[in-house]
Formats: sequence, C-alpha cells, structure tokens
Amino acid sequence: MKALLVQPPFTQLNAPYPAIHYLAAFLRSRGVEVRAVDHSIALYRAIFSREGLQSAFEAARKKLAAMTTADEENDEATISQLERYLSYEELYLEWVEPIVAFLSGKDPAFAHRLSRSAEMPVGMRAEAYLEARGGVVEPNDARGLATALLEDMGDLVSYALDPSFATVRYGERIASSASSFAPVRAALDHSPLLEGAYAPLLAAEWERASFDHLLVSIPFPGCLLGALACARSCRDFFGRTRGVAPRIVFGGGYVSTELRNVRDGGIFDFCDYLSFDSGFGSLAAIFDLGKGGPFEPLYKTMYRGADGALVSGLEGASNKDASGEGALRRLEDEAIASIEPDYADADFGSYLQVVDSDNPMHRLWSDSPWLKYRLAQGCYWHRCEFCDTELEYVARFAPVKLESLLAGADAASGRTGLYGLHFVDEAMPMAALLAFAGANRERARSGARPYHYWGNVRFDASWTADRCAFLAASGLVAVSGGIEIATEAGLAMTDKGFDLAGLVRTLVAMKSAGLLVHAYLIYGFPGQSRQDIVDSAEVCRQLFATGLIDSAFWHRFVLTRHSRMRAEYLAGRRPALEPIDRPWDFANNDLRFRGEKAYDEFDGPLASSLEAWMAGEGLDSPEPARIEKLIELAEGSLSEEKKNLSGRAAWIAGLPLLREKSTGLCRLAWTYRGEARELRLPRAQAEMAHEALIRLGTTTGQGAIETLEAAIGSQGEAIDILRESGLVLL
Repeated sequence: MKALLVQPPFTQLNAPYPAIHYLAAFLRSRGVEVRAVDHSIALYRAIFSREGLQSAFEAARKKLAAMTTADEENDEATISQLERYLSYEELYLEWVEPIVAFLSGKDPAFAHRLSRSAEMPVGMRAEAYLEARGGVVEPNDARGLATALLEDMGDLVSYALDPSFATVRYGERIASSASSFAPVRAALDHSPLLEGAYAPLLAAEWERASFDHLLVSIPFPGCLLGALACARSCRDFFGRTRGVAPRIVFGGGYVSTELRNVRDGGIFDFCDYLSFDSGFGSLAAIFDLGKGGPFEPLYKTMYRGADGALVSGLEGASNKDASGEGALRRLEDEAIASIEPDYADADFGSYLQVVDSDNPMHRLWSDSPWLKYRLAQGCYWHRCEFCDTELEYVARFAPVKLESLLAGADAASGRTGLYGLHFVDEAMPMAALLAFAGANRERARSGARPYHYWGNVRFDASWTADRCAFLAASGLVAVSGGIEIATEAGLAMTDKGFDLAGLVRTLVAMKSAGLLVHAYLIYGFPGQSRQDIVDSAEVCRQLFATGLIDSAFWHRFVLTRHSRMRAEYLAGRRPALEPIDRPWDFANNDLRFRGEKAYDEFDGPLASSLEAWMAGEGLDSPEPARIEKLIELAEGSLSEEKKNLSGRAAWIAGLPLLREKSTGLCRLAWTYRGEARELRLPRAQAEMAHEALIRLGTTTGQGAIETLEAAIGSQGEAIDILRESGLVLL
C-alpha cells in the first residue's frame, strides 16, 4: 500500500509541523510506502512569488475600481491602502522573490540592499519598523525589515484577494466557532485564495502522485478549509481520471478535540474516516482493512456507514485480532514510545526565518528552524482545571524511549545539518529531561555534536537550581510554561500545583542558569474577581521588572467541553459554574458560560500593558515590591540547597588541573562560567578530589560522590567552593 500524508495550509513558516512526519515513520515501520508533503509552506511560497503577487494586484485594481465608482459611502482607509500598494506594484513584484529567498537563508548579501535601499516598497508595517529605528537599518536587522515587507504583502492579499488570509492561519475564526458544518462548506465554496492559488498546486500534486490513502493532518482550526480543499480536489481528480478516489483520512488536534462528538455527517463528503488522538492505532486499523481485516467499529476512528449513520470506534470499539483483546492499544503504546520522525521528506530550505519580534524569547518560535520532537505524550500533572484533561491524549502520560528519540534526531540532524530541538506537546517531565541531558553530554564527550533544545515546562519544584544549571550546561536554552493566574488565589483555583513563592523560587533557579523564560497567563476564569485580574497583572509586571520572565502572553479563558472543570460541573461539584451549551452538530469543544462578558473590559488593557512591559516600559512603578521579597526568600532557600551533598552528582565546570605547592598543599584549579576557581587541599585529599571531579565531569557520576566526600568531608569552605562553582546534585 501507498500513502500520501499532507499538511494543509496554514501552519508555521519556520519549520515543518511534526505530525505527518511521525505518522510517516510509523507507516514505514509497517511496510507502507509513504511520502509526506507540506502544502502549507508550498502554498505560502506560491502566494509570495511574482506570479502569486500579480494575482493579488489584479484583484486590488478591480476592487479599487469598484469601490471608487460605487455610489455608497466608501471605506477611505481601504482605498488609501490599495492606492499605496498599486503605486508600488512594480517594486513589490521585483522584491518579493528576493525577500522570500533571503528569509529562507539564501543570498545573505541581500541584507546590504535591504539596509541601504531608499527605493523599497514601504507599506504600513515596513514604515512602522523603519520609524521605530529612526529610518536606519543595519545589515544585522535586515531580516526584521524583510519580515515587515512580507507582512505588508500579506496585508495586500487580505485587502484585495481574500480577507480570511493571515500569515499563519486561514479562516481560523470560521472553523473554531463552527457549531454547524454549513458555514464551513460555504466558506470553502467562496474562497478566492484556495481556488486561485491552492487548486493549481493540488492539481500538480495529483499528476505526479501514486497512492491509495490520503492522510490529511488538521492541527488547528486554520487548517480546516485547506484540508477540505485538498480532499475535494483529490476526489474530483481521481474520480475523473481513474474512476475511484483514494481513501481519505482526516486527523490531528482539531479533529481530536472539536470533532470528537461530531453529529453532522457532512464532513464525510470530503473524507472517509476521522482518526483520533495519536493516530497510530486508528491508522493501523484502517490499513488493516486493505489487508482484508474486519470492517467493524474501528479503533479510535469514525466513519459514515452505508445507512448514513455515523459509526464511532472511540467508545467500546471492538479491538480484537489474532493477538487478542487490546492489540491495537498495545501497538499504540509502543508506537508512542518508540516512533520518531527522521524528516526524510522535509525540505528545510523552503522554510522562512522571519523576525516578527525583537524579543529573544519570542524569536525562538519564528526565526529559527527546529527539529520538533516530544519527550512524552500527555501531561504528567494533568490536573489543571482549565485544561482538556478529559481527553486521553492529555491525561494518558507516556514517556518516549530515549534511544528511539536519539536515533530519530541523529538521522534528521545528519540529513539537515540542524541540531536544534523543540520539544513540543505537553510539559517536559524532569526525569526524561535529565536523561536526555545526560545523553547529550555523552554525545559531546564521544565527539558527536550535541543538541541545543527548549520546550514547554511546568514551573514546579522539580526545577531546582542544580538541575537548571545542569540542563543549561547540557544545551537547554529556554522554557515556556503556564502561570495562568499570578496570584495565590488564582494558582489555587486553577490547581497549578505550586504557589507564588514556589513559582518565584523556580524562576530564580531558571534565570540563575541563564535560561530564557516565557509565561502563559489567562484571565476571565469563572469566579475570578476583577481585583484578582488586576493583582495578577501587577505580579506579571513585577516578574518583568525583576527579570524573572522574558516574555509572556495573555489568553482569554475559554471553557472547553473536555476540561476538568466541566467534568466537575457535570458531577455536581461546581454549582456556581453555568455553562451555556449552544445548539451544535459539528465543532463543539468551546463553551460559553454565564458571566463571561464581564471580562471584556480587560481585553485591550492587558494586551497593551504586556506589550509595554516586554518593551521595558512601565516597569519602575512604585508598587509594593512583593516579587522582590519572594526573590530574597528564594535565594535564601536556594543557598541552603547548596549545603546538600547527597544524591546523584555531576560536574559542569571545566575539568580541574592538579598542581603541588611548596607549602605541602595541592592546588585544584578550574574555570566556571568564565571565572578562574581554585581549591587547596593536602596531597592525598587533593588527588582523591581530583579523581572524583574528573569522573563526575566525564561520566554520569554514579558513585563518585562518595570519593569526593571522603576527600573533603561534607562541611567547610571546600564544599562551599565546589557547590558554588560546578558541582550540582540531580
């Protein structure tokens, strides 16, 4: 059997979204011939080409002519922008492909033209970028200007061709609020961008492709229209040319959350199956049909039966084969633990390194290509009130096998030359993270190139100062995590599992190791008072002022059908919560609740305040410095930790040198974080300490701590020096 896996438009620009590459690796392991293609970046590059931009300008001329000849009152702002674009048409057509190539890492000398040209096409975004820099852009800032120019062109596409277009999403609002399938179908039928730009790309794909299964990943609402366009085009082409279309499967995060209980069978006019959760078990069941397997409620799969009724294998599905009950569940467990993508089909040279922010933490998401992996599926905490913990792929925590992860990453880095890993999905579990860090250090010692990495975390007590230092020394560069509501009451009501003092202690440990930190914050939680939102914002401001976080983002709380708090409401344990369940037969995860409109007043002020704080503005307000007091407590607590000498140890400083002094003492000398350090001990003790530190610095450190204790004892100045300059306890 043959399968084509497609990532439809639109996802991120800087790197492949990993889902289709995980599934490709899984199917190859089962003998399926597979090709994975990213139509998201392909369509983006088609739009932002000379030919694609010409289509936008043709539409702009028609729209401008219609607007200026109409009798009704005109939108003068839109007319002004269209005129501005059209006056620059030749320059935009000249610049678009060089800009895209430059942002793809090609022709780096183009930076000098960007920084010196007085005749570039300047729209609103480029104008703002230049004004913020006094009109002067150096070559090092050229990617930021190129990004602004590209965003201006994106605005042209939105103004003139298709208002649903945005840089990394398409029709997201339509899909995320689609309680009925009818408006989604209507949006697809009236989509200039999908019809004009995506249709030719799809036609070319089908001409060169040979497959019997089309697997389409829909991770976000903004990918739904693209997925439908892809599937419809496939059915039309193969039905017309071969009389029968391939089987079409939709899966991904949007399917697993929004369509889990879909009632409207209209989506099956476009696909044969919906595949839920990881997709491994579902696809195994679907592909077994091609081998004569039983056609019954398929494991974690939904389809439309011959009578038009929807059949779901999510609950109570038969899952028997020759191996007995639960075979597909076991297969899925093993695949989650051991299947890793090697990105064999990904062309990293086609992705764009855009710079849409000067913030160093924000830039991790957009201006660098990362190889995306996961350390575990699901969350090891899975207790946060607002999270979709009723969904299996969140609540079912399953670490991956380290050897499989490293084998996949080795294959991908060898092919691409990339050694940056972004660990995606839920929070990185500390045990798996320490194991990966240890393996990464072993790579360096063996002469292999180590990885640099980052990912999502929980700001819990597992992040000690020593572990932060060890992880940073082993390649960790940044973390992102949820604070949600930065007050004692807020942390308790969301059940984050730590209090404000614990949060600050963790952040102090992270920043002392040099890690970048991003925080997610929410507001509008049911029952949250106005004062609590104000207090949370003030704590956030103080976290910026004290340097404990580098960036943050406010999310308006959304009550979801699969959250823990809704489960508690259904069980009668949240009588104050009043969900409003609208009529639905399609997407149904988001719920309204009584009282939510009271939080509308915070939408603008929180966003604007956060933007100012990230720019370093408004941080010297004379408010009570609560966070500073908690930092003092945290530093005292972390200092006490340094007196500990029990547990698994590691040495992260430079290896010590041993030299005998005329005084009868021996000198151990090393460098830690750029500073020369030393320790003087009697010869026998110095030799034992030297041997122990060498072992701790070149192995995992098992057993060497006892030798070190015997050499220097567990108290006194010597241990203080070592604990402050490279000796960490894990």
